[in-house]
Parts: sequence; structure tokens; C-alpha cells
Amino acid sequence: MNHREKQILTIIRNNPLIQQHTIADMLGITRSSVAGYIMTLTQKGYIKGKGYILSENNHIVVVGSSNMDVTGYSNKKLVYGDSNPGKIACTPGGVGRNIAENLALLGQDTHLVSMIGDDFYGMQLIEHTRKAGVNMDHCHVVKGDSTSTYLSLLDEAGEMILAINDMDIIDKLTPSLLNESKQLIQHAKLLIIDCNLQSEALAWLFSNAGSVPIFVDTVSAFKSHKIKDWLSHIHTLKPNRLEAEMLSGIKINSDKDIPAVIDWFHKQGVQRIAISTGAEGVYYSEINGEQGWSASIPTTIISVTGAGDAMLAGLAHGYLDNMSFYQSVRFAQACSSLTLSSEFTNNPNLSINCVQNILESVS
Repeated sequence: MNHREKQILTIIRNNPLIQQHTIADMLGITRSSVAGYIMTLTQKGYIKGKGYILSENNHIVVVGSSNMDVTGYSNKKLVYGDSNPGKIACTPGGVGRNIAENLALLGQDTHLVSMIGDDFYGMQLIEHTRKAGVNMDHCHVVKGDSTSTYLSLLDEAGEMILAINDMDIIDKLTPSLLNESKQLIQHAKLLIIDCNLQSEALAWLFSNAGSVPIFVDTVSAFKSHKIKDWLSHIHTLKPNRLEAEMLSGIKINSDKDIPAVIDWFHKQGVQRIAISTGAEGVYYSEINGEQGWSASIPTTIISVTGAGDAMLAGLAHGYLDNMSFYQSVRFAQACSSLTLSSEFTNNPNLSINCVQNILESVS
């Protein structure tokens, strides 16, 4: 899909009954040219029938990592170099998979594109994620390979002290494999990707998503650099302070520096950005729209694992539910709060009602 076709499809999405001459006036081209583009879009399957009925489903596509999380919880202050009493839990994880499960729990029709090994962990991941409501038909199972594993150690306050990840299998999600899901992606309402993907896979997604809005989870400061050349393609970005610094090259010494960083991202083309600052809350901004601070929600923290993934899922749900950006941020923070208060990477009690109850209790 070329640039002009993207423009016309976006206009039709906003007003399916718009006349061709009106589109022509908006773009400064002839009506016959508009007719030609619409014919091409129809032939490609983006438009069907009269009245510009868009050929798309109400689904979300998430492309990213899937892994098994093995988490150690310490009962008391950690003593290094010694055996510490505590608890060990094994739960399905992975940034992309976590986001997909959270969206399914919120009632969204969600498809996951990922790489999974044909081992015990892999079969457990597929079964659990399908039961949560995620469509796994576009996940690739690699014979003879091991499923990604994420090992983390948490202190007595639930804060992560150390983590090791074995995620080489995600590197096998190549552009040629992604091409098998091209139609699914291009007819989605929303595409969500995480920076665990290889640079080549990210480039393919940004280049082939068409007019579908793209939400990005930066994952970590180390991996966030992969999207620096693609910021103009991103609708919503959710970095933390360090990731925002890494991408922008602007040091954040205090909260007063954040607006300048936000402005830099908007100049690169990012439509919405929410910078998480931990206990201080979230600084959110929409290009040519609302911006400001959203205070954190008081939460008894059991585990921080998966909280950021729940937040991005909340932002996506809020966007699809036509919430204002501020409302989306608050909804996302409540999703994150539910995850922080759970021992699981995905809180099985996550629902719209539970989120609304949290928001009402702090309003």
C-alpha cells in the first residue's frame, strides 16, 4: 500500500459515506484519481461493497515474545551467596503474550504471532493462552527448539533484583514467516509489537502494517534502540524514563525535563506517549492534544513482573473503547495495579469491572 492509498483509506475509515469529490478536495487531486485509488483498494481487499464498507475484522494482532516465567520470591531480606527461604512459581509470560492475554481478559478479540518450542513449556504456553481467550493460530511451533524462559529473583518488597532470559527462539520470527500473517495484520484494528523482535522483523512490521495504528512496548533500554528509525510509524509508545532517555538522547535529571523529551518524540511523529516514572506516576501526552501527570494508584506490590505489559494492554483497550487519552492512561494504570498485586504475570481477575472498581475507589 502506497502513501496515497493509506491517506484515502484513513479518510474512509473516519467517514465511510464520504463522497469521492470531497476526498479529492481534501488531498488536492482529481476525482478520477480518487476513483482509481479506491478501485485499487477494493481489488486489494481493503474495501468491499458499496458505501466503502471496510474489509476488516474487529481484532487486535500482537507480535512479540512468548516465554515461561520462573520467579523466585524471597520471604526475607536477601542474603547473597547463600540459600534464601522463599517461594518459586512458574507462570506463562513473554511481553507480547502477556499483552495478548490481558487484552483477551478485557474482552478483546486478540491474535498472537510468536515463536514457541515443541517442548513441555511450549505446550503449556499454548494451552494456557488459548484458554485465556487468545487466538494462537498464527503462532509458530519450532520442532526441536526450546521455548523461551525468563528467570527472575524478587526481593521481600516484590522488586526485581536480577533476571536472566533465554529468548533466542524469537530471533527465528523472520520477515518471511511474518508474511504468512500479512492479511491478518493489515486488516486488524490495532497492531501491537514488542522490541524483543529482531530489527528485520520490526522493519517488516512497520513497512507492511498499512494504515493500522501501531502500539509499541519498548521492553528495555537495551532493546529500545531498534525502533529509533521508525518512530514516525508509531501511534502509541510506552517507555520508562531510561528508555525515553535512550531513544531521545535527552537526559532526564528531574520531572521538569520530561516535557522536552515528550516534545522530541512528537516531533519524530509519535502520536501518543506515556512515560512511566514508577511511584511518581505517568506523564502522558497526545500530539496537539491533552498532556499532563497521572498520579500512581496506591498498590500493595507482590510482583512487578508483567505490570508494564498490563499497562500497554490497558492503553490499547482504552483507545479501542474511544476513551480520551487521560482516561486510557488511568484505565491502564488500574490494569497495572491489578497485576502488581498478583503473584501471577497476568492477574486472572483482570476485567473491565475490576478495573472500574479500582478507579472508583481512588477517584
